[in-house]
Amino acid sequence: MHDHPENDLHSAADYSNRARPEPVDFDELADQPDPAEIARVNSRSTKQAVVYAIATVLITVLVGLVTAGAARVVGGPLCDADAATWLCTQRARTIWALINSVPPVVMLLGCAVIMVRKLNRYERWMPWMGVFWLPIVPFTMWWLTVTIGILAADSV
Repeated sequence: MHDHPENDLHSAADYSNRARPEPVDFDELADQPDPAEIARVNSRSTKQAVVYAIATVLITVLVGLVTAGAARVVGGPLCDADAATWLCTQRARTIWALINSVPPVVMLLGCAVIMVRKLNRYERWMPWMGVFWLPIVPFTMWWLTVTIGILAADSV
């Protein structure tokens, strides 16, 4: 038996996909999706997971910079004393920390939901598990350490 590239539509990542139910009659067999389309969907799922991980970091940092810039424009006593300070009042620090705790948590939960939906649709879900545990969870933990640390410091 010769292996032909056009017949090899599965990668190693696809063997952990949830198995589709076996067709029980001819109509179900005829309704099965095209293997080439399944391969395209699986490949697209991997790319989407990588883009999602990058977007998580970029969106979080962008929201942080925009809210810090807004606090800097409003000004306050802490900025008058130090030109390098961006969060000019205790209230601005608290609001910044609260607002900026939301994006990474929402993106983390979104990744988990997408991963389960991919699994239930018989699509490639392992890259979503990978980006969940490797870049997104550690980044979210680090970011929340910063934001919650600011909240904790301000409450003392």
